[in-house]
Amino acid sequence: VEGDYMAVEGLSISVNGLGVKYVEFARRRLAPWGEESNHIALNEVSFEVGNGETIGIIGRNGSGKSTLLKCVSGLLRPSEGEIITTGRVILLAGVNPGFSNQISGRKNVFELARAYGVSKDEIDSFVLSVEEFADIGDAFDRNFGGYSTGMRGKVGFGFITALEPDILLIDETLGVGDREFRAKAQIRLREFISRSGTVLISTHSLGLAKELCNRGLIIDNGRIVFDGEIESSIKHYMEITE
Repeated sequence: VEGDYMAVEGLSISVNGLGVKYVEFARRRLAPWGEESNHIALNEVSFEVGNGETIGIIGRNGSGKSTLLKCVSGLLRPSEGEIITTGRVILLAGVNPGFSNQISGRKNVFELARAYGVSKDEIDSFVLSVEEFADIGDAFDRNFGGYSTGMRGKVGFGFITALEPDILLIDETLGVGDREFRAKAQIRLREFISRSGTVLISTHSLGLAKELCNRGLIIDNGRIVFDGEIESSIKHYMEITE
């Protein structure tokens, strides 16, 4: 792995020899009954993340960025290797943290807040924060199943960004609601990142990575090919994609 990153003391994440392999089944003219083939999504991925670092995960579509974040979050079991994390891990990859259509938005936020580890003393202020951010009026007390896609996104985004994770994983940026709300969401997202402990962001936006991150991991064909300071990482990525 190329790069200029120097290891730091006090680790939040340690990944060693991580590999993810899929078995694909496909039919073709010469194999009408189908045949299996192996697909390697991640191969021998190793890196360490110090407490408080904000890291950009940069790579082409299909390079393995989302797969890596799913493994670190615990949503995907790797085929090989080891992942060690310290503290509560939250993956922001969409805007539905597990809401039920059968109860109100308020009840959903209240019940899920407890499931996500919000303390009893903080529940009321947590719910109020989501309600004020979503700004959907009386609909907050109506059944979630009757919400529009935009309203669902506002409540879901408000809920996720009201949490306080030790490790925050972000899979791409979000685009929910109208133009005014998206601007509001970007401000809240930056506040969310600033108060989270350690942050990994998978993004296609080199500008966002440069603004928010101090370090970059470049992934290509399931391998980390560069690990260094964010400006060096962006320069390397632009060179390999020219």
